[in-house]
Amino acid sequence: MADGYLQSLIISNSFKMKREMNMFGNWMKLAAMLVMGVLVTSACEKIIKVDLSTANSQLVIEGYVTDQPLADTVIITKTGSYFTPGNYPRVNGATVVVSDNTGVVDTFLQIDSGVYVTQHLTGVPGRTYTMKTFVGGKEYDAVSTMPQPVALDSVQIYLVGSGSDTGYHIRAYFIDPPATGNYYMLQAYYNGVLQDSANNITLDNDEYTNGQIQDVRLRVPYPPTGDSVKVSLICLDYNTYNYFNVVKSITAAANPVSTAVPQNPPTNFLGGALGYFSAQSVRSKTSYVP
Repeated sequence: MADGYLQSLIISNSFKMKREMNMFGNWMKLAAMLVMGVLVTSACEKIIKVDLSTANSQLVIEGYVTDQPLADTVIITKTGSYFTPGNYPRVNGATVVVSDNTGVVDTFLQIDSGVYVTQHLTGVPGRTYTMKTFVGGKEYDAVSTMPQPVALDSVQIYLVGSGSDTGYHIRAYFIDPPATGNYYMLQAYYNGVLQDSANNITLDNDEYTNGQIQDVRLRVPYPPTGDSVKVSLICLDYNTYNYFNVVKSITAAANPVSTAVPQNPPTNFLGGALGYFSAQSVRSKTSYVP
């Protein structure tokens, strides 16, 4: 989501970008808190067992590149102690380099504690992006290919329920492309504020509806009357989709009535870091609550 402008412009937009990045950060922190037991690395299928009583904190890298201006962001933290969750120290002084398969290279700029943003990169659908992160003398690499964007056809906001339980649901409509293997995340902003609770993850794919009109209800709280609602349709690669699908399962497993067994979200990083790197295309529409 970010093009590189002058440093002053990047800094002036840092709080906006951090707010948007919190969508991923909050979910990752929930996952990291619950999954200190086993790290699953999808790239090499290596399983690392961790002794919870003595486990050292692990590096968490959450990064994305999109085809939108002023948005490419990486947040680097460390997991807290298993027995004292909620403390996620930011990592400063890292080197983050993102390149694509056409030779474009960008070294991200640190603008705040643990927050790194692009200086001149805007993602291009169809290109493959590699992120190299250097922390404490170690290198962590991940690769992601940006899918082609899919346009939102329309957004519907409609009243449901009765009495004190009355509220508005949000549905998004779009046409899935003819080719199979499309993966989506949808997010909502109320008056510019991202709804980023772990329970708000809305995912979709075309496994059973390839090439058809997609009708997706967003799993978000009722929006207040009169608010603007921006819905973003994010096209993901399979690894990122799978990552957030597991995060949803972890959230369900945290529910006392759930019988699901928590597991680690599968990371696409080599080198032992938790987290993900995603190249993603984004299209949005704005509507209003009656």
